[in-house]
Amino acid sequence: MRKIMKAVAVTLLGLVTVACATACGGGGAREAMAHGLSPSDTEPVSHDVPQVGRVYVINLYGAEEGRPDRRPANLVASEFSSLKEITWRSWGPDRAVGDGRLSGTWCLPGCQAKPYEATITLSKARKVGGKRYFTKFDIDGDFPRPTSSDDTLRGTLPLPFSTP
Repeated sequence: MRKIMKAVAVTLLGLVTVACATACGGGGAREAMAHGLSPSDTEPVSHDVPQVGRVYVINLYGAEEGRPDRRPANLVASEFSSLKEITWRSWGPDRAVGDGRLSGTWCLPGCQAKPYEATITLSKARKVGGKRYFTKFDIDGDFPRPTSSDDTLRGTLPLPFSTP
């Protein structure tokens, strides 16, 4: 029982130290890392300044009008191609890369029952209505190519309507 009380006291002391260092503005990052927190966990967040890494994609999967989405598990890239079960390797301010299962109107009926393994890259972020959205997509992988590539494997993503 005494060991448990001592462990609790040491943990509380550590948390108080991190809180004080952060609130007082002194060396917060170094102390935070020493207690298992990342420096960003202790940095003050400004709600007036948009974070650079906040980039969205308009996703039409399950939403006819589209909705802003980040790291979606399923994504309609175009009227011809969509991906399911996407695992995102990266999602940054300039580009996002993920692996998923590709199907579309161009590969029916085969890919409906057995979608192709594919990699999707989103790029060319643009600001609309105060938020940044990816505007381009590129799909690659080891699968038969469609006869027409217009917006099938590479193209422009939809953007939200902006109000003046």
